[in-house]
Amino acid sequence: MEHILKSLEKTLDSRWKAGIEFVKEQNLPNKQRALVFLEKLYRVYPELLKELPEEFFLSLIKLFSFSQFLGDFLCKNKERIKELAKIYDKPLKISELKIEVPENERELMKKIRTFKHLHMSRIVLRDILGISGFQELVRDTTLIHDACIKSAYAFAQKVFERRYGKPSCGFIVVDMGKAGGFELNYSSDVDLIFVYHNRYGETTGGTYGKLCNHDYFTLLSEYIIKLLSHKTEEGICMIVDTRLRPNGSMGPICNDLESLEEYYTAIAKPWERFALLKARPCAGDLKKTGVEFLELTKAFVFRKYVDLTLIEEVLRLKELIKAKVSKKGSKIDLKLGKGGIREVEFIVQAFQLIYGGKHPKIRSKNTLIALEQLLKNGFLQEKEYRELRDCYIFLRRAEHMLQITNFRQTQTFHPESEEAKELAIKMNFPSEKEFLGKLNSVMETVNKHFNRFFPTGTVKTLSSLTVSDYEKLGFKNPEEAKRLFDILLNLKVLSPEEANKLDVLGERLVGYLLNSPNPENAVKNLVNFFEKKEGKLFFFSSLAEINLLKLLIYLISTKNFFTVRFRETPEMLDFIFTPELLEQKISQEVLENSYKEFKNLKLLKNTFECVAVVRRRLKRTGLFEFFRELTEIADFCIKKVHEELSCPFSVAGLGKLGSREMNVDSDLDLLLFSEKPTEEDKKLGEEFLNKLKELGYETDTRLRPFGEKGELVFSVGYFKKYCEENARLWERLAFTRFRLITGKSLNLEEVVREFVFERPFGKKELEEAKSMREKLERELCKKEEKYCRGGLVDIEFAGYIFQILFRKPISTTYKVLEEMEKERFKGVLKLYEKLREKETEKKLFGIKADDKEAREKVRKFYEEFLKWAEGRLEVSLKM
Repeated sequence: MEHILKSLEKTLDSRWKAGIEFVKEQNLPNKQRALVFLEKLYRVYPELLKELPEEFFLSLIKLFSFSQFLGDFLCKNKERIKELAKIYDKPLKISELKIEVPENERELMKKIRTFKHLHMSRIVLRDILGISGFQELVRDTTLIHDACIKSAYAFAQKVFERRYGKPSCGFIVVDMGKAGGFELNYSSDVDLIFVYHNRYGETTGGTYGKLCNHDYFTLLSEYIIKLLSHKTEEGICMIVDTRLRPNGSMGPICNDLESLEEYYTAIAKPWERFALLKARPCAGDLKKTGVEFLELTKAFVFRKYVDLTLIEEVLRLKELIKAKVSKKGSKIDLKLGKGGIREVEFIVQAFQLIYGGKHPKIRSKNTLIALEQLLKNGFLQEKEYRELRDCYIFLRRAEHMLQITNFRQTQTFHPESEEAKELAIKMNFPSEKEFLGKLNSVMETVNKHFNRFFPTGTVKTLSSLTVSDYEKLGFKNPEEAKRLFDILLNLKVLSPEEANKLDVLGERLVGYLLNSPNPENAVKNLVNFFEKKEGKLFFFSSLAEINLLKLLIYLISTKNFFTVRFRETPEMLDFIFTPELLEQKISQEVLENSYKEFKNLKLLKNTFECVAVVRRRLKRTGLFEFFRELTEIADFCIKKVHEELSCPFSVAGLGKLGSREMNVDSDLDLLLFSEKPTEEDKKLGEEFLNKLKELGYETDTRLRPFGEKGELVFSVGYFKKYCEENARLWERLAFTRFRLITGKSLNLEEVVREFVFERPFGKKELEEAKSMREKLERELCKKEEKYCRGGLVDIEFAGYIFQILFRKPISTTYKVLEEMEKERFKGVLKLYEKLREKETEKKLFGIKADDKEAREKVRKFYEEFLKWAEGRLEVSLKM
């Protein structure tokens, strides 16, 4: 390099020497290349610095150090440098994508090639200068290629219509692969397929005569490929790969819609569903043939229900890639290697194919957008999404930087080569070692996620795992874990083949359990689960469906929620994971329809409570929707028992049942009332409560007049008199959650409204309410967390008081808090949701997480609310 520097210092005039200093000072990927092109540029365009800013001149030198290909192009086409200077710092506009189609073939080829090379110079320059982000860069790359394809098609269409006349139907060019998702590489083959509308018909005729549609469009497709791929003085525009068409290289180059439908219906292989995920018509008759093509392929790509059959195909494709990569020796493969780009794409595409039929929002053809939709729709956790996104962008950028040197489609390099050193600088790393360390970490992260979703490779068997292994894997009590796994392997109910399958699962099974909310619960409960024949059979039938297995383990990891219900009604396994139940909101109508099939109320209750939990896990419901679904199930059971016993009394709910906010295993706070209660009503009332208890509900009727000493079934008149003469303030607060569930109202709702909202509520009542809350805190805090300082009861008491102050008969705490936020108390709804979320985790998994900060905020809110309520009362008294 020294001799080039000396030569340039003698040759270049003073202004151009700024370029030499720039090369010396900057950490450029290839200084020698930059100096060689600096000398070439000086020879071909000596007036550059008189016509263009020095800032652009230095940016151009940086571009030369990154790309031999673009350096050659710009030095051979100096007139394009001025164009580049005008556009490089501006975003690509739609108007720039229109290429005027000349009459001459040679001129067309030259035009689209120079157009592509100029705009790729612009894109790479924007990349290395940090002007544009990754998504904009790959989108613009795709748009530029599409513009070239459209121009080639427009030119070919003119030529062929002169020769053969107009065809009788439409035709499209379809982008596949990354081009279909607007995420094309800087240097990549372009996967295209060609489709025409109808095989029946012919052209109108031209100078060469007529052709049937198929022959016409076959020749047209071949001509478009030639216009794009033929090597000229300007090089090629793009390499076109058409092997993704039906029957690959053995099939016709162009197909009509009818033959495509026949092929995709009867012959197509599973891998072709992956290929068609990104299919996007980019030129031709987009409005008719394009739309019909997309409709046709949609039916093939996406299944009506959750489709778990694709997992084996992902693993098969991965094994084929692994075999191919192993032949490359010690080279690093950014795309196909372990933890490479393809593994991220497999994860995204597998989710889309498995779940896309039921969840159209996750079908995006763009990998990054699809990842975001997978997060939003509950298929990925925030950490998984963030890591996969960041790793994918890092790998794609590294691939781009590798390709731009000579604009060749390559993804491999040797870690000890000059290429690796150059790549490290291109990726802004101070040293090759740091770059390779980061790359290794990125690929390990991707592979870790891939193996979690699609387990592959050799793993330790269960029988070979030691206490030390379980400790390293993350079990809090590794000795107990070892003991339980040994029991599991030696269960008498397991056949030798089943025990072997379990043993071979090894670390994979341990990994699934560790990823559950409570691994210790999961291991214990799995032993019990296998003790029942139905559990064992279901587990082994789920091994081929990883996502189903993960959902099963999630349920098994609950403290006793699932195991109790499974022990009572093991047949519920036939229903819990069916798409029909998981994808629809749990309502009275759905429960009624299912009851006609089940004919067993306990089976229905247990099944739908588990379905509600799984729907919550899959993020089909929010927290409060989850509570409402549990309440719907309770309401249905109450109504059904009431109906089957022909109960003459009506039933109302209070507490969480009344506010439609039931949690897992919430008690049923019930009131039984009738017009004229009899001794028979009381007996029937006890039978009614026993039936609910048999279903698994704990019932509580102590909120009736005089509590346990009062009548189980009471009249409205009796209740009214009690309210007027004996009822206490705490009962007024409790009855803000009153709701009629089944039977006639008998005017009780009016009596409750009058009791709760029409009576005075002044300072005396407020002080009494405060004292009640303090008493609950003193006496019940050790028993239940919600009664402690800053617990849920603080918020609930504030809600009760707020309702009575404003005389608002709102039975749902969530809606009460919404009203409070409108009035003054911003953020209380989130606090309430946070505490209810933790309450749910504790009830389901036994996970206790004391959030002191949240509790302090709740207590602060409660105290501020009381002061505010006192102020409101003082104002109302003055009025």
